[in-house]
Amino acid sequence: MKNKKVYLNRMRKNLYFFLFIFLILFCLVLTGCDKKTAILPTQCSKCHSSSFPEYGVLGAKAHYEVSGHNILGNASYSNGDGCQRCHTNEGFIEYKTYGEPKEGSYIKYPSQPGCFTCHQPHETGDFSLRAPGAVTLETKVVFDRGKGNICANCHQARGRAKATVKEMPVKALASYWGAHHGPQADVFMGTNAFEYEGKKYSNGMHTSKVEDGCIACHMTLPEARYSLSAGIGGHSFNIAGDVHESPVLNNAGCLLCHSTRDQVRGKEIFDVKTKDYDTDGTLEPLQEEVEGLLERFVNTNGTGYLQKLNPPMYRPDGSHNWSTDATMRPVPEVAALYNYKFILEDRSKGIHNTNYTIQILYDTISSLDSTFDTSLRPH
Repeated sequence: MKNKKVYLNRMRKNLYFFLFIFLILFCLVLTGCDKKTAILPTQCSKCHSSSFPEYGVLGAKAHYEVSGHNILGNASYSNGDGCQRCHTNEGFIEYKTYGEPKEGSYIKYPSQPGCFTCHQPHETGDFSLRAPGAVTLETKVVFDRGKGNICANCHQARGRAKATVKEMPVKALASYWGAHHGPQADVFMGTNAFEYEGKKYSNGMHTSKVEDGCIACHMTLPEARYSLSAGIGGHSFNIAGDVHESPVLNNAGCLLCHSTRDQVRGKEIFDVKTKDYDTDGTLEPLQEEVEGLLERFVNTNGTGYLQKLNPPMYRPDGSHNWSTDATMRPVPEVAALYNYKFILEDRSKGIHNTNYTIQILYDTISSLDSTFDTSLRPH
């Protein structure tokens, strides 16, 4: 009799379990499943369907996997001291939800910026941006360029040039000193370089004409066969990359405004000729002219302005020369270092904002070399 009761209890429990599972499946079918597949709720299949998803998540993921956001690997290094707001997925979400990180806070088990850093599809049901609003830069200049606004939250200088540049000891100028590696939003808007008294500054056409800012050029893909690698355009955010071991530029964003925009054959630069800004007697594409100006500060011959100071800021091979010397650097030298790194780390070589880039480099060179010809300085 006892064994029979145990057996009946087991049967009753099993019956309840299977009835519970059946009810769950039945509710899914009634309330959300696509009747053709009867596996995923309709909302989920917009991204996760194996046939015809509305959003190309797998393709975007392929681009992201080779992007700097994924492979530069700074999340574990920069998970605290305020760095987490841009170097980790969790920190950025926290920053946009609650504001600046609290002093001393840090992110446990941080991850690289990824899909959910910029999007929140499980909350919104689509891929609208998490932080679409305008961004106020350190100089109080407002960056308001549509979908590009989310980029400006992080791709901006940390601090104001006027406060950062001052007489300071040699040992304080470590390799990471300056505008902090990614001042693209500032360069684009023509602000926050060290500007010289009595000089006027202006912006190039991109500042006012490119409505979606960063996104328009860095993410646009051709409306035809791409003929690109996953590391170019889209969620890679790269303008340039290799295709069949050859350098290739994605000009799809350029063609939104320009009728044509060609690449210099064999080089990762656009064939845009303007003026002989670097005064070497040869008219070259804009980006090479800017390179020529930057090489007046630091080059591999050891003859750059910043390599000939005492003590030198850079070694003859072009690498940074940190020193424990307590000698005070005067403002012109500190300003030159700030502006050199500001333009170098913008990385566009004048494309983001041609006028401002050339003006800042010209004025900085003139502060170190009174014989430099500034007649080509943009107005």
